[in-house]
Amino acid sequence: MIEMTAMAIVFMAGMATGPNPSAAGGVQETRQIVLDEKSAGKVHRIRTGRGAVTTLEFPEDVEEAPKCGDCVGQTNEDGLFHLEWNKQGRYLTVWPNHAAARRSSSVDNATTILVRMEHATLTLFVEWVERRKSDSRVVFVYPERKAESEYLRVEKAKLEAEAEARIADEAGKRFVEAFREPHHCETKSARSRNDFIVLEVTEICYFGRQVVIVFTVENRGKAPMAIGAVELNKGQRKQGELSQTTLEFQQVSTGVEVVTLGDREDSRGPYELTVYESSGKHRAVKVGGVEL
Repeated sequence: MIEMTAMAIVFMAGMATGPNPSAAGGVQETRQIVLDEKSAGKVHRIRTGRGAVTTLEFPEDVEEAPKCGDCVGQTNEDGLFHLEWNKQGRYLTVWPNHAAARRSSSVDNATTILVRMEHATLTLFVEWVERRKSDSRVVFVYPERKAESEYLRVEKAKLEAEAEARIADEAGKRFVEAFREPHHCETKSARSRNDFIVLEVTEICYFGRQVVIVFTVENRGKAPMAIGAVELNKGQRKQGELSQTTLEFQQVSTGVEVVTLGDREDSRGPYELTVYESSGKHRAVKVGGVEL
C-alpha cells in the first residue's frame, strides 16, 4: 500500500513538471469538481486505467472508510480495483487490480464507491478505461470555501485541544479533592475466566461516597483481542476506563469503574462486572458478587 501511495506522489510530481500528458499519450490532466448544492448529490465519474494510479482529493476529512462495491479486501481478493484510504488525510487512491481475471466483455469494468464526509456524501462511479483516458488526479472543492474550510479545520483543532486541557485540569482537581476526603483501599481477588480471557477485581478504594473498583483483563490466547464495553451491574453503568484496549498474548490491561453510593443499603451491591470482546469471537467474561 505504501509503495502504491509513493508511486502516486512520484507520478503526480512528474505530471506537474513534465510535458503535456495528452501529447505524450499519458493520462488526463487534473480535474476539478465543484461541489455545490446540486452537484454534491450527483454520481461523479472517475476513470482509472492499467498502469495508472488515480488520486482523489476532498475538501474536508473523510469520516469513515469508503464503501466500495468491487474492491480488493479481506473477503474479496478478486476485486476489480484496489482502494487505499488514509484516516489522517483528505484523499484516497484507486487503481485497477490486474489480477482480476474473472472479467469478460459482457461484464462492466466499473464499481461504485461511497465517500462520507462531515457535510456531504459523495457517490463515485469508478471505471476501468484505457490508460490515455484515465484520470491522474481529481480534486473536489467547495465553491469559494477553500480558505474558509481550512480556517474552520484549524479552529476546530484548537477548540478540541483546549477542551482536552480543561478536562484534564478538572480531572486533576477532582483527584486531589478526593484524596483530601477520608479514604482507604481493600485488596480483592475475585477472578473469572472465559476461554483465554481472564478478568480479576484486584482492589476497591473508598473516597467518601465514591467507590473505585480496580480490575485487570489478561489475554492468555495467542491471537490478539480487542476489549469493547465494560459494564457494571448488568449494563446500568458503562464508564470503565482501561489502560489499553488491544491486548497481545499475555498482555494485561488495568481498568477502573467508579460507583457513587446512595443512601439505600442495597446500593452497596452485590455488583456484576462484565467485560466484552469487541471483535473476533465476541466473548464476555463476568465477575459477580462484588460487595462494596
